[in-house]
Amino acid sequence: MNMTITDITEGMNSSHEGYADLVADSVSFSLGRPLSSEEYTQIYNITEHAISNAVQKLENSESVDDKPLTQEQFNDLADYICRWGVFTGPGGIQGHEFQALTVIDEPTEEPEGRRIYVGVRYPLAVYDFDIGFTVLRS
Repeated sequence: MNMTITDITEGMNSSHEGYADLVADSVSFSLGRPLSSEEYTQIYNITEHAISNAVQKLENSESVDDKPLTQEQFNDLADYICRWGVFTGPGGIQGHEFQALTVIDEPTEEPEGRRIYVGVRYPLAVYDFDIGFTVLRS
């Protein structure tokens, strides 16, 4: 199954709250203190606006037929997962978890390219051949 832009935009919209929580945790850690309600609300609004803009840009680039990811889009998504995920090595996803995941192979001629693992319409992990998994944690 090829992942489409619609799959990604729906996942981006549905995962906003979790993403805002990750950003808030990161800011709180950087500041060395808990965030106030106003600060969390500000982070939530900023990330919501950023995701909305990104989704609108993706949807405007979409043609009538939803197409599979391009190499550039695949790389952007994989890089996002690597940036915000946790490197877990070769054992990053347990066997029972594989059953519920969709695998998106890198759109390249390389026989052992990167793979993105998708849960229920949500990118979960990137697998780099001979390196291991980087997994987004909720």
